[in-house]
Amino acid sequence: MTSTTVNDSSCTTEEDVDIDSSHLDSPYPNTSKKATQLVAASSRTTLDPFESVDWDRPIDDSAFHTTPELLSLYGTSVWNRMTDAERIEYSRHETAAIYGAGIWFENALMQVILRHLTTVDVTDPMHRYLLVEVADECRHSTMFGEYIRRAGTPSYAASLPFEPDDSAAARTLSYLLVLAVEELLDFVNRAAMRDERIHPTVREISRLHVLEEARHVAFAKSFLAETWPTLSDEDRVVVRATAPALVAEVVKLNVNATVFETLAIEDGYDIARTNPLYAATVVTGLSKLTAFLADVGIIDDDRAWVELGLVGTEPSPG
Repeated sequence: MTSTTVNDSSCTTEEDVDIDSSHLDSPYPNTSKKATQLVAASSRTTLDPFESVDWDRPIDDSAFHTTPELLSLYGTSVWNRMTDAERIEYSRHETAAIYGAGIWFENALMQVILRHLTTVDVTDPMHRYLLVEVADECRHSTMFGEYIRRAGTPSYAASLPFEPDDSAAARTLSYLLVLAVEELLDFVNRAAMRDERIHPTVREISRLHVLEEARHVAFAKSFLAETWPTLSDEDRVVVRATAPALVAEVVKLNVNATVFETLAIEDGYDIARTNPLYAATVVTGLSKLTAFLADVGIIDDDRAWVELGLVGTEPSPG
């Protein structure tokens, strides 16, 4: 098994590589320039989950599978009544459900990217980068699936209608949702990979995912920042009006009602969904996304975001 270290090399800076001048002819030169950098970073560090994760180790209840404080039932009366063994078992099921949602997210993302690719000139560095990202997501989905197959849980599948749309507003929303998913997973994965209470296989999965998803976040942010000013006023209205509800739907997929049914936790789903500690976890996990969207100008009024529990009610410092 190959050991890995997460560092900033996954998102290289301009000084690290020779920039391909073809980005100058791109309709999105800044994003094409970023794509060149990210392809170079991918060439340096791309991991095979069947080499970087030790699958010979049993995926059992010898340790937690998600940082306990980030679990949706943490701190509730149900959690307080659980034994340590029950808490660990529950963490294994909730982690499998999160990975199941991750597979759904990545499947949807790959469809978005592949449709986007049909509009990108093959000489544009964005074209090669987007193919690299699809390959990353294929490996991540096989990694999540392998965990689920070995974890002894049901295959908790997310269910949400998904219909790709190639309009400018829809593509903007798609990359916005990419960021929502990636930032939430990144928050949980960063905690897990550093937490010695977590099962070592999960820590290895988390480390790999953090390393490679950093590149996806960098691309999506660059693309959104560059395309947002080019949208029509009508498209901007659509994005601003639609984004909070769509992000809220993504958040809901991370808590699967079937987990609580499987473990016979009465009213578990409702208790988890109304758990103030979990609500705070969601706000924190999305904080990088919402700060970026406010900075770009996509969030110009956060009342809908606050009402949906995506942004905290506390005023920003300063």
